[in-house]
Amino acid sequence: MVLWLIVYFLIIAYLDMKFQLLRDTSTADKKPYSLSRVQLAWWMGFVLCAFVALVFDKNNPDFSIPTFSDGILIILGISTGTTAAASLTDVSDETNDQVTRHQNSNGTNLILDILSDKGGASVHRLQAVFFNLIFAVWFFLKVWNEKIIPDLEPNALILLGLSSGTYAALKTQENKDTSGSNPDFKAEKADDKNENDIPPVG
Repeated sequence: MVLWLIVYFLIIAYLDMKFQLLRDTSTADKKPYSLSRVQLAWWMGFVLCAFVALVFDKNNPDFSIPTFSDGILIILGISTGTTAAASLTDVSDETNDQVTRHQNSNGTNLILDILSDKGGASVHRLQAVFFNLIFAVWFFLKVWNEKIIPDLEPNALILLGLSSGTYAALKTQENKDTSGSNPDFKAEKADDKNENDIPPVG
């Protein structure tokens, strides 16, 4: 499975370099990485590589198809749903003139980009990254040692769902200026106020 993972992530890296597969929708020259897209590619890679490794395993001469558990399908559903929710938020922010998207700033690197929102590195993003990393390592070890595609306990799925759901929910607000401190917006409002305060002549 290790070889398949290396090949998969090399392909993903090439596609990202050429087509910016893992990047946020952005007007920046160096688009930042998207946590939701990285998460989707992450789990798709582990599940796909596990499937291929088990089908072509030397102890499987009949090339029998491994069974996909409900938990694995739920993980893929969580990742897909998170990406869809994040994309909808991006579309909403792009059409809102009062929103300044932090995604339009140049990205730094993979780790900092997926951990950071408008205010910098955030705990809820770190939580999502940690849970996905830990359960992916567990998934890999189960496939390696037991030659099966393992199922996840309901509590594990709840943790992954909550972390992804928290990220998706807070993403809807991360570009909003809830404090009213958006300098561009305040300047526009001040200009409108000054124009309205000019007394009529004559």
